[in-house]
Amino acid sequence: MADETDALTELAEDQRQLADIFRRIEHAEARDEGLRHHTDQATIELVRHYVSEEEFLYPALTEHPGPARHLVDHARDRLVEGADLVKSATEDHARAERLMRDLASADVESAEFADLVQRLLRMFRTQTRDERDLLFPYTREVLPEPVLVDLGFRMRRVKSIVPTRPYPTAPGVPPTGRLLFPGPGLVDRVRAVLSGWSHTF
Repeated sequence: MADETDALTELAEDQRQLADIFRRIEHAEARDEGLRHHTDQATIELVRHYVSEEEFLYPALTEHPGPARHLVDHARDRLVEGADLVKSATEDHARAERLMRDLASADVESAEFADLVQRLLRMFRTQTRDERDLLFPYTREVLPEPVLVDLGFRMRRVKSIVPTRPYPTAPGVPPTGRLLFPGPGLVDRVRAVLSGWSHTF
């Protein structure tokens, strides 16, 4: 395999890209024409990140459960197992996607839109911290490196299917990308495209 980048490196890169998008959102004015574009881009990248975890990483953790171990969960120690982490993260994904669905329908100049953006940003930061402090260390401990490299390869294959920007009329956009027009339903369209293709890799 030419590229030996493993799954956790891929997911950490997702986090860096998303942090950059959210910085642009934070610095944009309410009337900035690019604000909706940035929030749509954040939606696509978040759903891509979630699908990569749900379709590849979480099943691998189920297949390689490993021993329970103590991890620092913010201010408290607790015994953590792979099933606990997967369940908690999947629930977090569902909550974030509900926010993103509301965001796609909200008027970009409204107070509701601004509130949803802030809530999504807080949720993203919490999820990133949980992955960095809990999920990633646990995964590194229980999954063999060849498994992580294979998962990274499959994550890249699936991500290559969907453009990173929600403007599918641009030249060169693949047919699957043309489903990702902006507006209500964007979350579900991204998820449908990625989940459908992930089973072929």
